[in-house]
Amino acid sequence: MLKYVIIYFILSTLVFSQDEIKLLEVNVEGNIISSKNTIIFTSGLNPGKNIKNTDFTKAIKKLWKLGLFDDVQIRYESESEDGLSITIQVKESLIIGKVSYKGNKKISESKLKEELNLVKGQRIKPNLLHHNIDKIKDLYAEKGYLNTEIRSEINESEEQSKLFKGKGSSITKDIIFYIDEGYKVKLKTIEFEGNTVFSDFKLRRVLKETKQQRWYLFWRSSFGKDKFEESLNNLRSYYLNKGFRDFTIISDSINYSKDQKKMNIVLHVKEGLKYKYRDFSYEGNFLHSDNKLSRALSLERGETFNKENFDLAVYDRMQGLYMDKGYIYSRIEPQITPVSKDSLDVHFIITENHKVYIRNIVIKGNEKTRENVIRRRLRIFPGDVFNKHMLLRSHREITMLNYFGNVFEVEALKLKAGSG
Repeated sequence: MLKYVIIYFILSTLVFSQDEIKLLEVNVEGNIISSKNTIIFTSGLNPGKNIKNTDFTKAIKKLWKLGLFDDVQIRYESESEDGLSITIQVKESLIIGKVSYKGNKKISESKLKEELNLVKGQRIKPNLLHHNIDKIKDLYAEKGYLNTEIRSEINESEEQSKLFKGKGSSITKDIIFYIDEGYKVKLKTIEFEGNTVFSDFKLRRVLKETKQQRWYLFWRSSFGKDKFEESLNNLRSYYLNKGFRDFTIISDSINYSKDQKKMNIVLHVKEGLKYKYRDFSYEGNFLHSDNKLSRALSLERGETFNKENFDLAVYDRMQGLYMDKGYIYSRIEPQITPVSKDSLDVHFIITENHKVYIRNIVIKGNEKTRENVIRRRLRIFPGDVFNKHMLLRSHREITMLNYFGNVFEVEALKLKAGSG
């Protein structure tokens, strides 16, 4: 295991009996490519310098941060009334020479090199190989190869470190990744446990991107982990938008057929209760009344909870009232409390903060169209109170010019706001 150590216990009481002690001599051992002067300069332990006990710890940390060493130690050599002599002993990390891949047929070597970004001269640090093996497995998983096995080897370099004119030949190593791609895996069945409100058939349709394999759909794409995660998010959203605020996916398990070419997924879910709104209350609102906020919220008592509609009501419609008045730093924090078995009380804590004015509007990306042509379409100007509605209208007006193939986002207006 890689480490760094300071050998304190062999230093005599002379070092610890003084606030400072002079360094008479500093030697360096174990360095191959790194220069002695660089190591001493980085450590801060320069000959002739008066040092404290804590300087040894600082020196080790500074050298470790260079990322060049697997081990750093400071060894006591000799001492006298005049001062102390030490040796900084290092073990340099291995250096990458050539990187090659064996057994890869479905992913080209150029693609692997692009994704892994392992280059000659790079230091081989802890977990570097393990991390890159995981990255290769992820690349294969995206193509449906879920059982790909990979091992790595570090061998003597064939190039004898031309990078360092022969000095680094002893620590320059070639890396080989041996890849057993296995078979492309197709999804055979998706089963659910714990669902009582919605049928397996309905939930399979919700998963969208993750589909069961049927004999008459033999061309269907293989199972992909990224699509599976997207499907699980679709499932969560479906339940949350149907009122099941406590819905959770307890676990998902996978088992394979004997030939490793097909897989079955079992999703264990907990649906929870279906909630509806009981009451809404407000706190901290001075600019807008409770009634005005309620009208903007547009959610009714007894209405089934819907996460998507709730977020739209709070962060678009209700907070939009503040954004249109210049209060862009306003915050609305909903506190949702379950009451009885199927109802929710929602209490909104509102921090209005201060009104903000437009200081400047910067337009970028117009290489052919004159800026004044764009500014004529704006409905918000420097000196105005910030207004979200007018900002969005400005965006629409510029879009309607049809001068731009890819119209910028509203944020691209680069509004620099100053409080008024």
